[in-house]
Amino acid sequence: MSKINSPTSLAEKLVRWQLMHGRHELPWQNTHDAYRIWLSEIMLQQTQVVTVVDYYARFLARFPSVTDLANAHLDEVLALWAGLGYYSRARNLHACAQTVVADFGGEFPRTPELLQTLKGIGASTAAAIAVFAYGYPAPILDGNVKRILSRVYGIDDVPSAQTDKILWQKAHETLIKPEDALKLGLPFETALRAYTQGVMDLGAGLCRKNQPDCAVCPWQDDCVAVKTHRVHEIPAAKVRTAIKTLTFDWYIYRYQNQVWVEQQPERGIWAQLWAFPQNERIQNPRSIEQLAVIKHRLTHRTLEISPHLITLDAPPKISQQGQWLDCSDTDHLSLALPKPATELLRILHNEHQTGLFSSKN
Repeated sequence: MSKINSPTSLAEKLVRWQLMHGRHELPWQNTHDAYRIWLSEIMLQQTQVVTVVDYYARFLARFPSVTDLANAHLDEVLALWAGLGYYSRARNLHACAQTVVADFGGEFPRTPELLQTLKGIGASTAAAIAVFAYGYPAPILDGNVKRILSRVYGIDDVPSAQTDKILWQKAHETLIKPEDALKLGLPFETALRAYTQGVMDLGAGLCRKNQPDCAVCPWQDDCVAVKTHRVHEIPAAKVRTAIKTLTFDWYIYRYQNQVWVEQQPERGIWAQLWAFPQNERIQNPRSIEQLAVIKHRLTHRTLEISPHLITLDAPPKISQQGQWLDCSDTDHLSLALPKPATELLRILHNEHQTGLFSSKN
C-alpha cells in the first residue's frame, strides 16, 4: 500500500482514522459474504455489539447459509432469537431468507434498490450490505449517523421526514469518492468499506449521544456543533412518546417439573412467541401461589405481570393449543419465550434455593 497523504476531505480524514483506530476484529468483519453481513446488520438494529456477538455465533452455527435459514421452522428461528428483543426482526429475517432462496437463487441482490425490496431491509441496512458485500458505493444513515451528520453540519431541526431528507443529502455529499481513495493510495472499494465502517465506529465510540469524545474525533475541526459549543444540543431531542403501562396475569400451570405454554397470536406484543395463559383454566388445583409482580420495560410501554403458580396433581386436559415445557430446559429452549417467561422458568427450576415465593394458597 502506498503512503497515505495528509487527508483533507471529511471522507479522507475518517478513513485514515478508521484504519488506525477503528474496529477490525468483529466477527462479521473481514468477509464479503452477503448472508453474514445481512445477519449482523439485522441483529445490530437497536442492539449493542456486545449483546449481538453470541447470538450471531449461535445463528451461524445452526444456520450456516441463507438456505439453511430459509428451510428452518419459524419456531426454531424465534427460539434462537429469544432474549434479543424486537422479535419482528426474527420473523422478517426468516421471511427474507425464504425470498432470497425462492426469488434470487440463494444470492442476495447486489444493489440497495433491490435489497430494499426484501422483508426487514430498509435504506440504510441495504446500503451497508451493498457496501460490505459488493463494494457498491452507497451512504448509510442509521440513528448514529444521523447524530454525527447533524452535529457536523449543525442541523438542529426537530427530527422529521424533511430533516431526514436533508441528512440523506449530506450523507451522499460526505460519502467517499474515487478521488479521495486515490489521494489515500487505496483501492476505492477498500476505502469505501473503511469509510462506512468508520462512520459506524465514530457513532459507537466517539460521537455518542451522551459524553461524546470530541477531542479525539477526526471531524472535530469541521464540526459545527463543536465550533458553536452545541454538541449536547444537537441533534434536537425527539418528542418523547408517553410510556403506557399494561397490566395482565399469567397463570402458570405446573405438573411435576413441567409448565403449560401457549403460542401467542400473529399480532401483539410477543407475536408467535410462547407464553403462559392469561386467564384461569383449571378449577380446584392442589395449590395456588401468588408470585411477585414482574415489571418489564419495552420501547414504549411498561408491562406489569402478575404470575400465579398453579400446582397440579395430574396433567389436565387443556383445550387450547399449547404444550408442556420442561422447566430444566431453560438453557436450550426449543420454543421462543419472552424474557420474563424464561426468567420465571429459571426461578421455578431453582425454587428450592431462591425462597422467593410467598405461600398464598
